Amino acid sequence: MTDPVSHRQVLAHDPLAVLRRVPAIGNLILGIRADGALLEGLGAIESVELEDGFAVLRGPARETRFELAAIATLVTDQMVMTNVLPFIEIFDADGNTIAKLTALDGLERFDAALEGIARTPVDAAPPAARPGPGDAPDDAPLKAAETAGSPVTLQAVKRGVVHRWTGTLTSVSFSHGFLNAMQDDMHLHIRAGAIASWSKESVDGSDVFSAIDSNGKALGLTLTAEAGSLTA
Repeated sequence: MTDPVSHRQVLAHDPLAVLRRVPAIGNLILGIRADGALLEGLGAIESVELEDGFAVLRGPARETRFELAAIATLVTDQMVMTNVLPFIEIFDADGNTIAKLTALDGLERFDAALEGIARTPVDAAPPAARPGPGDAPDDAPLKAAETAGSPVTLQAVKRGVVHRWTGTLTSVSFSHGFLNAMQDDMHLHIRAGAIASWSKESVDGSDVFSAIDSNGKALGLTLTAEAGSLTA
């Protein structure tokens, strides 16, 4: 068996310089995994600002804060769906993925946005492991938010990044092993079995629901709503 052709390249290590190019990429999917949950923002990034050691990327209804000191490596690669979808993957010093930014406006625009930043070819990444089946995740706050029709903020937090979206949930359902909330500018995918329960606390006039796994550990995914607006 021949090795797969690699399009994988390590970018010159200047995280802020790379992230400042993101608005020029155009429409993209910016995804953050918090254990078994994947929170994705869809659309163009409008601004990138440096704030107290963080690169802050903002678009309509969403914000992503990258801790620059936590970024060890930035890699470009591509996947082939109907079209070629190039992406930037951001890693910490332990090789864990902090975020993935998938370009939706084509390889030509992606390459033009990164022009002048040195890239070093590396071997193709091994295929990702597929998780096994599990029970439907606890969806109580998500379904309550959908029923209430009031704005909420979803937030994913992991080492090196905080990623949030604010809006009204209109479509929450479980299918093919995932609990999904699908909006035009946000996708949330939660793997079967990932959430056993949600804890609730009151913070500054808001109810904050935190996703908890079967071992009692917080995933890093929260839903925040106006106090008393949800019956979860």
